[in-house]
Amino acid sequence: FEIKNTRLVSKLLQQFSREPLPIGQPDKLEDLRALSDRFEELPLHFLRFHGSADIDAVIEAMNYAAYVHDVEHIILDNMQFMISRDQMKIGGSSYDKFEMQDIAIAKFRKFATENNVHVTLVCHPRKEDEGVRLGISSVFGSAKATQEADTVLILQNDGKRKFIDVKKNRYDGTLGLAPLHFQRGSGRYTEKPEFDFSGVKETVSSASRKKPASGSATTAPTSAPPTKAAARQIATKAATANKAAPPKKKAVAAEEP
Repeated sequence: FEIKNTRLVSKLLQQFSREPLPIGQPDKLEDLRALSDRFEELPLHFLRFHGSADIDAVIEAMNYAAYVHDVEHIILDNMQFMISRDQMKIGGSSYDKFEMQDIAIAKFRKFATENNVHVTLVCHPRKEDEGVRLGISSVFGSAKATQEADTVLILQNDGKRKFIDVKKNRYDGTLGLAPLHFQRGSGRYTEKPEFDFSGVKETVSSASRKKPASGSATTAPTSAPPTKAAARQIATKAATANKAAPPKKKAVAAEEP
């Protein structure tokens, strides 16, 4: 609802290829076509909604996808963008945004239960101070959104790192954190950073430990080993010097008479 399908597919293609798309490179056009053919084989379907949409029309499209294509997981992004002020009047009655949101969540919950389909609904948080960790009460709207949900995942950003915070798990109650590291080339998030700087830190720390203190004597740098050409010149000079020098006479001990 918030992002057009053309832009969404372009980003998904980049994530699928795990590298930047060869856009504007005519010599890699065949690679892009081959990538598109492999991406087309994935069991993905896109809703044709952008901006605000009628909830009943969305439910109808979801029913069609579950019945015809056997879709088992539907992602709706996002709740606030999907509901507009024009939809707050139903049958002559006026609803505020929180009541309209509760009605939509009740319909999505009913659809998921009756069709055995997992529905992921993205909700924006309330305005919080930067660096403050979000909780279940930080979800925008009434408490019905988190009460009806089986699982609540919150994307946390404390200013230094990003991670997924599992706040609710109705199946077995397991909660926890999963770190997120962004890879700019592929546009993907992974649990491990793209570059490991642990070795760099160890090298810097060891170099700082070996650094001599101010005022202490330091050894002169050793000269580099001679090259092969220089070694041949030295050997030639040594041989010439040996030929030019007169032979040394051997000392002979005189015999006694």
